[in-house]
Amino acid sequence: MIRWIAASALVAAALAGCRGGASIPATPPSGLTAAVATPTATAATPTAAAAVAASTAATVPSATAAASTAAAAPSAAAAASIAAPTSAAGCAPARPRAAGDTIETIASGGLDRTYIVHVPTGYAGTALAPVVLLFHGYGLSAEYMRTYTRFSDVADAHQFILIIPDGSGSPQYWNTTGVPGGPDDAAFVHELIAKVGAELCVDPRRVYAAGYSNGGGISQLLACELPGEIAAVGLVASEYLPCKANAPLIAFHGTADPLVPYGDVDATGADRSPSVSTIAASWAAGLGCDDMPAISRPASDLELSTFSHCRSGHADVLLYTVLGGGHTWPGAAFSNEAVGPTTQEINASTTMWDFFAARTSAP
Repeated sequence: MIRWIAASALVAAALAGCRGGASIPATPPSGLTAAVATPTATAATPTAAAAVAASTAATVPSATAAASTAAAAPSAAAAASIAAPTSAAGCAPARPRAAGDTIETIASGGLDRTYIVHVPTGYAGTALAPVVLLFHGYGLSAEYMRTYTRFSDVADAHQFILIIPDGSGSPQYWNTTGVPGGPDDAAFVHELIAKVGAELCVDPRRVYAAGYSNGGGISQLLACELPGEIAAVGLVASEYLPCKANAPLIAFHGTADPLVPYGDVDATGADRSPSVSTIAASWAAGLGCDDMPAISRPASDLELSTFSHCRSGHADVLLYTVLGGGHTWPGAAFSNEAVGPTTQEINASTTMWDFFAARTSAP
């Protein structure tokens, strides 16, 4: 656990170091408006993580802004609204919202938690819209992921709502391992899904979780702890948890990732958790897929493992192995060689959405 936290702090420092070249704003650009104040409380952060983060002196861009009021936790009626939209065809009355990005907040577990809402162009609030929840890595932020992944462009092109939450603590993280005194992030996201469903016209059967590094860990945790709420999961350079959910999975991982190694040993030769390919096969087995995947080469630096004949009838686990790839998001807006190469042969954001779009939660 401590070794993974140290690696995560290093990636936070390395990625923050590329901010200047990529013109990543330290504060939200003018197009990003604030609906509420930033949190004033922080959750307990692992001591080891704080020590490592301090030693690396990482400066990570944050999604912060001023505003007048904080939103209250969703009421019981609001929580029920996502589970029971007005009709299967849409929402009446409409739940309109102007297109673009806003920073909002929700009270959860005694903390004010912030998140970015991206409403796509063309949203009218009458037709049920899919939702993608996008989670940052350790020490990073919602604003960083918004820029790094360019997921909002995909949301505009395909008419889904993009929600990018911030973690908690300093540096920010997701409590995927039950750190004592840490936040209950699964409960936070459950409440967030309910709040978004009360305010926007959301399809509760098409809510998806995508994450990078530590954010991939929380995406898996949500699929395991919120069965029926997460229709599919997308991971990039992810930590992997010892849980298996009945949710389709698409993953991307570089063979030269220096922080979360692809194989079953790390860069020093020390044993680590099972290899990424073994983990993907285990997840596929839980979905009733074939034991052995079909292997293809969609690009010179990509190997695709497709696990087929799953219970759903879909190929429900896809693993894109990036040959020589680092701890990076394929097709990202910028790269940093400190954490390894970034392939541009595939765009993880668009490929994830194509995978998500074909899948819904069980009724």
